[in-house]
Amino acid sequence: MHAVVQPERYVIPDPQALRIMSVQPDREHAFVEVIGACGHEGAAELRQRVDGLLIAGARFVLVDLTGAGEVAPTTTAALAAAGRQLTRRKGWLRTVGHDAGSAARYEASLLDLFAMYQAAAWRGAGRGAGGASAR
Repeated sequence: MHAVVQPERYVIPDPQALRIMSVQPDREHAFVEVIGACGHEGAAELRQRVDGLLIAGARFVLVDLTGAGEVAPTTTAALAAAGRQLTRRKGWLRTVGHDAGSAARYEASLLDLFAMYQAAAWRGAGRGAGGASAR
């Protein structure tokens, strides 16, 4: 006879596990959310994600660190490097939710958040009205 294997009923996620999610509502704007501890490997993954957004044409990047536990100095350095690259493109990188070192220098203002929201909302409205793009 075969033994019946019961699946686990409850899976408790590791609170320290890193998750990085990104959304690009239009060509120039992007949003990145970091959840969990962002150590050395996390900084490399975050930088790869931001580099991908840069390649896709993003000029304005908002990084939400509200759900990030620990933020290693390498993470701050990676964000600062990406911010400098975006500044050369006449764009910016802003952070929300963390006040570590140089990342605080790029803290998003309410106007920055509104600009990102407006770009996302305008893009959604443009799709329904014949696909016009926001500028």
